[in-house]
Amino acid sequence: MLEAAIWFWIPLCLVPIGIWFSVSGQAKSIGKIIAAIGLVLVMISSWTVPSSDSTAGGHLLLSISAPSLLLAYGVHGMIFGGNVPVGRLDSSARWSGSLAIFVSLLILCLMHWYSFTPLWRDGEVNPYWIVFWPTFLLFATSLCSVSAVALASYGENRLNESINLAVLSVFMAGIALSAMIFDGYMTTSDEFRDYLWLATADVFGTIVGMSLAIAAFAIVIWAYENSLPLPEISPPPTEEEIKHVVSLAKNHIGGEEE
Repeated sequence: MLEAAIWFWIPLCLVPIGIWFSVSGQAKSIGKIIAAIGLVLVMISSWTVPSSDSTAGGHLLLSISAPSLLLAYGVHGMIFGGNVPVGRLDSSARWSGSLAIFVSLLILCLMHWYSFTPLWRDGEVNPYWIVFWPTFLLFATSLCSVSAVALASYGENRLNESINLAVLSVFMAGIALSAMIFDGYMTTSDEFRDYLWLATADVFGTIVGMSLAIAAFAIVIWAYENSLPLPEISPPPTEEEIKHVVSLAKNHIGGEEE
């Protein structure tokens, strides 16, 4: 337990602490260094403290770090390589971003259907991988479809972007459907379907929880504002106040001299 605390849990706590320092602006450089050190220690925890079951999370982060970075680069290139008013990149960034997204999804598919599957102990599949993979596919499909509808409904001159997001949503749904039909390299389609339904419940519960939290916050603000008394009518200015305002205006405007 002491080794797990030193090599996994304390580094895991350092990540949000470093991010907070970096975002708050009090020590940006130090915060980035603290977060990076904590993240690296978490990802190599399967070697530093292999006896702890918690290190499966760090092992998964290390396994998906490469496709995740490619995916982040691709999303950044596709967004800022398009028609954006701030921070626009060269038009080639959209093509390189699209290629990066395709390669990252290809790597993730190979991790499910080929020998790239993250193995943890004694040749067993990382227990968090079968949770991450269907959740990622479901969340990506839902996010892309909702974004496509939002762009088509509320955006202006965003038809091409909406179509691209709709195509990506269909592609992600096709990957999920394939995983439900065909067995993976180390997991079966039945296991994938079971975890997909659990992921559906997780995503649905998250959406419902966020909606309830926003609704509760709005109700509290509405009730507080309704409880406030009506503002009192201010009395008219006195003669002295009027003379003071007129004198200030004359001093700043200049009058007949100009």
